[in-house]
Amino acid sequence: MPGRGGEIVGVEVYRNDVVVIRKGEAPNTMDVQRGDIWQFSRKSRQRLAFIAANTPIEFLTMITLTYPRNFPSDGLLVKGHLRKFLYELRRDWTVPHYLWFLEFQARGAPHFHILVDHALPRTRDGTRALRWRVAASWYRIVGSKDERHLAAGTSVERIRKVNGAARYAVKYCAKMYQKTVAPNYRNVGRFWGYSHGVVPEPTASLRCTEDDIRGVLEGWPYAPGDDRDLYRVLFGVADRFTT
Repeated sequence: MPGRGGEIVGVEVYRNDVVVIRKGEAPNTMDVQRGDIWQFSRKSRQRLAFIAANTPIEFLTMITLTYPRNFPSDGLLVKGHLRKFLYELRRDWTVPHYLWFLEFQARGAPHFHILVDHALPRTRDGTRALRWRVAASWYRIVGSKDERHLAAGTSVERIRKVNGAARYAVKYCAKMYQKTVAPNYRNVGRFWGYSHGVVPEPTASLRCTEDDIRGVLEGWPYAPGDDRDLYRVLFGVADRFTT
C-alpha cells in the first residue's frame, strides 16, 4: 500500500546514496536552496550531507578562515568577506569548485571551512607560498591589522582520506554546538554553500515499486520496518541498486 508520502514510482541512484521518488514529486530536489535562514535545520543538514557524499567533484584541500580578536557581528558583512575571498580563489588560483561551511567559535566569532578541488603543491616551498597567499588575502579582505591574525588566522590542509570531504561534512553536521549563533549576531544567512558543478547528478533513474525497494534493502541494518515509510534518502546504498 502507498505510504503516507504517496505512491513510490522509482528511485534516482547517485554516487553513494539513493533518492526515493513518489508519484507527483519532482525528482532531484535535494539541492534546493531555501529562503531566509536563522538556524541550521535538520533538512539543511541532510541536504549538505547528500551533496558532499554524491558530488562528482573530488575535493583535495580544506581552507579554514578565522577572524582576529575584533570580529564583525553582522552576517551581511561576514558573507561579503567570504564572497571576496571566493572571488579571488576563482580569479587568481583557478579554483572552479568549492563547498563552504560556517561555524561559530566559543567566543562567538564566525569562521569558515572551504573544501576546494585544488591540490596543494608537491613541494614544501610551494605549499608554504600558497598558505602565505591565503593568509595575506584573508588578512587584507577583513582589514585585520593584527599581525598575530596574519600568522595564525588561516590554515590550508590536504584532504588525505578517500571520501574525506563527505566524512568532514557529516562531522560538521553533527557539531551542533558550533552552530549556536551569539545573541548579538544578526543576519546569519546560510550555514553552507557551493559553486556551480558541485550539485550531484544521478547515475541512473529506475522505475520500481515500494516492494522492489524493500527487497533490495533486505539485510540492510538501517532499513525501516514494514510499518514505517521508506526514507526520502537512503544513505550509502547505491551499490545495492547498481548491482
